[in-house]
Amino acid sequence: MTADSYRAPLAAALGVPAAGLANYVIRGAALAGGTLTEFDLTADLAGQVAFDLRHVAEGLLEKQFVAYDPSYQTNSSQVLVEDLHAIPELAAIDADVRVGDVSEDRGGADVVAMVHALGLGDGRIVGYRTGGAGIATRRRQGVPLIAREGVYGPVSGDILFYEPRFDVFTCAGFAYFTSTSLIQTKLQAPDKARALARETLRRVTSTILIDGFDELEAAVMDDPTLRAKMAYVARLVERDPQYASLLTTERLVEFIERNPQFNIPLSSVDGVTALQFETSPQHRHQIPRLLADDYLFSQLTERSYEAGSKQRVAGPQK
Repeated sequence: MTADSYRAPLAAALGVPAAGLANYVIRGAALAGGTLTEFDLTADLAGQVAFDLRHVAEGLLEKQFVAYDPSYQTNSSQVLVEDLHAIPELAAIDADVRVGDVSEDRGGADVVAMVHALGLGDGRIVGYRTGGAGIATRRRQGVPLIAREGVYGPVSGDILFYEPRFDVFTCAGFAYFTSTSLIQTKLQAPDKARALARETLRRVTSTILIDGFDELEAAVMDDPTLRAKMAYVARLVERDPQYASLLTTERLVEFIERNPQFNIPLSSVDGVTALQFETSPQHRHQIPRLLADDYLFSQLTERSYEAGSKQRVAGPQK
């Protein structure tokens, strides 16, 4: 689909007067299995929320619309778009929001998201806030007080906190968001990232002998940090198609032997030197980091660093 195909439904929904604001919370341990309930607002606050929802959504129309790809590094002028059905947990909640036949909120479990819906029918715009300080009260230090006829007393029950900020919008079967990590973590839709990570790992290791490759692949599939590293490698290969051809056993073994400070283990497979994958948390990142060429050398100080953290890993080079 084209960028215009993604933009048009949102633009059409915003092209009609605002009406029919509805407000919801999702209570539970996570979005999955959470309970959706509805609450009302005073007229003044409802007007403010409706204005905020439209204002933020209209701001998206000024950006570039890009189909979601876990290998893509977005910037502040872009919006990622994904088919809603590809995010099952969000799709299930969104369906309930659009039906609207849910119970009135009476407090209870922690709030994991706040939801505001504006409009009617297929053109309804729904904004979700899935994080940030103060979605709902937790046990805090101090006691919140409120004045009643000049006398302050403790607030009982739940307190909700409204912010004019939305992590994801849904409209006409699409989800619109600006953070690649949101869809994999809060929205629990890592399938595309896993597929990209597996494809990239196999592509760039086709000429590398790795002792424990199956365990490495399993770790990459399970660990969001390692999947993100492989998405970075995918971007490297996209920008430079010859990059993968430079990753060979011979070149990498030579680099490891020349740089023992990086502490990357080697082993032997059928008498041939191979890279060794170690499953321990402190070592499992080593091969993905090596594949990403994730190292720096400072010309000024003649020191080597890990690129991600700029953690120094060696003294001055001679």
